[in-house]
Amino acid sequence: MIILHGDHQVASRQKLLDLKKDKSVLEFLGSELTLAALVNTLTTKSLFGQANTIVIEGLFSLRPSTLKKILITYLLNHLESDVFVWEPKDVSSQIKDFKQVQKFDLPKYIFAFLDNPTVSGLQQVLQTMPPEQILASLATRGYKRVDTKWLQELLTIDYQLKTGNLPYDLTTALELWCAKL
Repeated sequence: MIILHGDHQVASRQKLLDLKKDKSVLEFLGSELTLAALVNTLTTKSLFGQANTIVIEGLFSLRPSTLKKILITYLLNHLESDVFVWEPKDVSSQIKDFKQVQKFDLPKYIFAFLDNPTVSGLQQVLQTMPPEQILASLATRGYKRVDTKWLQELLTIDYQLKTGNLPYDLTTALELWCAKL
């Protein structure tokens, strides 16, 4: 069993795709998983006689519940199973008892860029994140800073992108936006 988590969703998702390659995979959302489905899937072999690989997304992100506790306890008792749990955020506080855990943190320079956007900082961040994620992160940061002018400009870029009215690609739009600051 391997748990993949952290704020760097692109890297953790790529690792999950690599782990799933060439395997018979059954995928579940944590919100839809039942104990019966988990037990049945872990104990049943695939059509070709191999054990199923189970991918569970968002189990630890669920709100506390009896079912969540039961599922986690069952997984703790079956650590040798071919199970991958993917979480879109840091869940370190909930997975202390698990052995195989990989945490994917965003590099520190991303946060420095979000606080003080520059063209050179954007170029560095683009090596780690897609431009759509950068736009979303900048908009979130603008909202938290209560910077209405910044936020309005980013929302205009987003609107033009989604309506097909952006005269250039998103990367160029972000570069121009950073240059104006």
